[in-house]
Amino acid sequence: MTTITRSSLVRGATLNAALRTALLVLGFLEITAHATIVAAARGGGSRRAPPPDLLPSLEQLSTCKFKGTINVTVSPEFVGTTWRGWGTSLAWFANYVGGLPKQELSTILDLLFEPINGLGLNIVRYNIGGGHHKKQSPQFYKNSESDWRGMPGFKPTEDGPYDWSADERQRNVLLGAKERGANVFEAFSNSPPWWMTVSGDVAGAAWKGDTNLLPEYEGAFADYLTTVVAEFATRWGVTFDSLEPFNEALERFWHAGTDHEGCTFNPPEMGRVIKYTSDALLAKGLVTKLVGVDSWDGTTAQLPQVPNHELLTRINVHAYVNRYFSEGAAVSYERRFGTIRDTAKLLGREVWVSEAGPLSKSGSFWDVSLFMARNVIETVNIMEASAYVIWQAYDLGAHWSFVDFPPNYPPDYRGKMETPKANKRFWIFKHFTMLAEPGSKPLKPRW
Repeated sequence: MTTITRSSLVRGATLNAALRTALLVLGFLEITAHATIVAAARGGGSRRAPPPDLLPSLEQLSTCKFKGTINVTVSPEFVGTTWRGWGTSLAWFANYVGGLPKQELSTILDLLFEPINGLGLNIVRYNIGGGHHKKQSPQFYKNSESDWRGMPGFKPTEDGPYDWSADERQRNVLLGAKERGANVFEAFSNSPPWWMTVSGDVAGAAWKGDTNLLPEYEGAFADYLTTVVAEFATRWGVTFDSLEPFNEALERFWHAGTDHEGCTFNPPEMGRVIKYTSDALLAKGLVTKLVGVDSWDGTTAQLPQVPNHELLTRINVHAYVNRYFSEGAAVSYERRFGTIRDTAKLLGREVWVSEAGPLSKSGSFWDVSLFMARNVIETVNIMEASAYVIWQAYDLGAHWSFVDFPPNYPPDYRGKMETPKANKRFWIFKHFTMLAEPGSKPLKPRW
């Protein structure tokens, strides 16, 4: 048993054995983000530290505030959930990046998935697209070959065959991640194929919040998802560990004519799709587990009221926070995400942070990056999550992206391009990925 104080960690400022142990033990942790960045940046170890020009300045470090000494008792008797890893969803950035020339694509894949010099992301969430009907949603599908959010589907018509040549760009990134060591794969859906929907539009129903999957296609939707999962295993050697049929389906965000796929489900409809999908996985002899329901914390708390929820083997939660409160507001992380932890324990399920990012967060690059560092620390600790997956590893907005690279090259561009480079947010996040490795078991501290 070891006792470590916060003040001793700050004074150490090196990534020594005690600090590494403390960071893992505290589960990422009740240590101020500034201090953890400095510790990681100045450390050695097996993974590369950031170059000096990407470290916080002395002026920035002078703003660090510590609230005295906190004694932390480390004991192996307090063992947390096995850590599954760090990851990213591929929608929508892979629909652009996967079409870049080989050199630029390879550089970005190395930065995100290579475990030594890159972030070493080992979890990949692949989006099974719904495709589109060109007569619908002209804003969304001005040019489906270059629009990132226009994710191709594999069955463009009800009566036609599956098109396994579709979605090549996203598949390029998936397979490239696998080659670099990614080993946990999840398939998820934002919307059923357009021809299964009420509106004929994968962006949602005609009226915001209405359900959009036709009841007579609930079984067909489950068959579509599981057919894609089965085909990826046989055709490309990718075995999806889990399948998620929903995305923010309880939030009632979605309506036709908007800029990306989405589909509302009411709890009874969701329960039927869960049952159909579970049965389809069993019928096809797939080892893929069914998970859900990829909603925000408030709606995830409704999960015990969803029929057939016991068929879900894990709870996926979206950990966006800043729409509800600022860092100084009275509403706490504990109030929001503690409910998820308690729900998961009630149902006997693990929790993943399956989506997170600086949604609507303003401020400087450092402000946003440190905000996201806090998001990791708070959500993983409070929910006792076993994985953390960000929504976009590369994006138009610099606040979301780990890589600096101009996003305005068309997919067929073959001229000279700038070299993709790691940015400051990359190095902040790498601090977490290099210290908490998949398979480790964080020890819960006693304060």
